[in-house]
Amino acid sequence: MKLRHIIIIAIFVLINVGVFMTLNFGGNKTEEDTKEEVKFVQSVEAQAIENTTENFSFEAYGTVSSFQSVDISSEIQGKLIQGKKDLKPGVTFRKGELLFRFNDVEARLNIRSRKSAYINIIANMLPDIKVDFPSEFDKWNDYINSIKLNESIPQLPSWKSNKEKIFISTRNVLTEYFAIKGLEEQLKKFYVRAPFSGVVTMAYVSEHSVINPGTKVLTLVATGDFELAVSVPVSQLGDLEIGSTSKIYSSTGRLKGEGKVVRISEVINKSTQSVDVYIKPIPNENEKFIEGEYIKVAIDQAGEFTGCRIPEISIFDNQVYTYSKADSSISIKKVMVLNENSSGVFVSGLNNKDIVITQEVLNVSDSSKYEVVIK
Repeated sequence: MKLRHIIIIAIFVLINVGVFMTLNFGGNKTEEDTKEEVKFVQSVEAQAIENTTENFSFEAYGTVSSFQSVDISSEIQGKLIQGKKDLKPGVTFRKGELLFRFNDVEARLNIRSRKSAYINIIANMLPDIKVDFPSEFDKWNDYINSIKLNESIPQLPSWKSNKEKIFISTRNVLTEYFAIKGLEEQLKKFYVRAPFSGVVTMAYVSEHSVINPGTKVLTLVATGDFELAVSVPVSQLGDLEIGSTSKIYSSTGRLKGEGKVVRISEVINKSTQSVDVYIKPIPNENEKFIEGEYIKVAIDQAGEFTGCRIPEISIFDNQVYTYSKADSSISIKKVMVLNENSSGVFVSGLNNKDIVITQEVLNVSDSSKYEVVIK
């Protein structure tokens, strides 16, 4: 009986010892194993930061338009007669070259008739001038002899006293003189010349058409004097100023020349939230701009910017992941995006020798450890 009690007590002691060993040694091993599972190492690509100073440009698109474009209309009524060149789209004219004219025979005859009457008025008052103003007789006699029917009326002689002025006024000399001057000015409108060198883009009437005052005849666009109108988002207006330089490219990407911002509109397009910016182009050698041509412009932003360029995938919500060599961990740092292009994103807010993760990283936690590959 005593032996039986001893065996039972021994079994009980062994069971308690086993439970104690399991709780103290087996439990600790499980916790260590769990920690080992959390502390895994992940290999990621990274970039060592070295800040630099850069000038930026941004792209805008628009069309070439002539700096001078005018609709030429008739100021008189008559039959239109073209000059030496046809009034057709694509025809070029030099400044001062005759575009078209009107039949002026009737107008010239009318001027000659008025001049003849004018000469008659002065001739009739010469005897009175010889009596009342003997010292002025030769002046008026020479003047009447200088009037030619086929030439512009000469300048009216000046009077030396109010009495002489009143005398010639009562003879209607001044009235007729200025009437003839008006007819001569009207005659100039029978001949329409190119106000600048350019090309006809639209012709609205043909030769021998009888047109009225105000009728639009053609549209003339200056050649060799262009400007570029491009649309710039409102968000980028702060990067622009009068005098900003740019590079100008064709629709196929060929560099055609350079330009300078000369005007910035103060009106915002409501539908696109953009502003028109006007650029004066300077073509490269063997290049030229054409009215209506579609172009791309890379406009230089005002000022210089300090920062670094990193891959676009590195940024999320204006933040990046940075790597710490001390504990092989990753932390978040805020940055400011200054520029974007095909080479990446230029940001500020990072220090020299910072290490930025340049690939997408998932499930980042404080216990995660990383190994970086700097490229």
